[in-house]
Amino acid sequence: MVYTNEERIDRIWDREECVQLINRHSIYYSNDWRRRELSELWVSRPEHQATASLGYNNGFYVGMDEIARHYVAEREEQLYERLKPYQQAEGVELCRANLGLGGSAMHTSTTPLVYIADDGKTARYQGYQLGYQSVGRPDGTAESYLEFGLIYADLVKEDDSWKIWHLVLEHDHTVEVGTAYADVPVRRPDAEDPLSRDYGTPTVERTVYNPLFGWEYIWQDMPRPYTCYEDKTGYGPGGDLGKPYYERERR
Repeated sequence: MVYTNEERIDRIWDREECVQLINRHSIYYSNDWRRRELSELWVSRPEHQATASLGYNNGFYVGMDEIARHYVAEREEQLYERLKPYQQAEGVELCRANLGLGGSAMHTSTTPLVYIADDGKTARYQGYQLGYQSVGRPDGTAESYLEFGLIYADLVKEDDSWKIWHLVLEHDHTVEVGTAYADVPVRRPDAEDPLSRDYGTPTVERTVYNPLFGWEYIWQDMPRPYTCYEDKTGYGPGGDLGKPYYERERR
């Protein structure tokens, strides 16, 4: 495509807004502002909400209702369970204001690779996601992990604002804090990873990312210049994300 100078400026600005959108997701995600994230950062048009998706290694939650059920409601149930030991030991009230007590997390998004579609309606994002999470205990100890993965997204423009449409959080491996990196199993199955418990049971169950073969997927799944959105090459459940090369059509 050949663009005018004005179009080039618009596309540069669009790219910056896409990066900022994912940065905001990372901050909201780290602070468990999940209700706010779905309300402010995700799609709002009905046709996009019906096909929105949140993906993990083991599949996709499809539709904003399913995403909210897992991403918000199930997470709050998890936080209430983590609060109960504090109630029993210290008399802490079981209420939303105390959710997250003793816990800490940070999820960063780095190395953004972003392509705006030629038609300017959608964008594709890929980056690395590095961070940690720590779950405290009343006795002052904690269960803490460093985590490493990738993030993919299809972003769509609604009323001149970029929104998250399809988001995939691929988890590669986990290191328990205090463990020497050299002692981490190189070929640990995903089911044995302590953070795989957070995936839940997606609406569409299939392998989206297999940590044992991550090196194979990354090259195939990188965003590339494209004309307009197509399910086949997108990052939703209808796309090729995570499929071996012999199950994909050539781009």
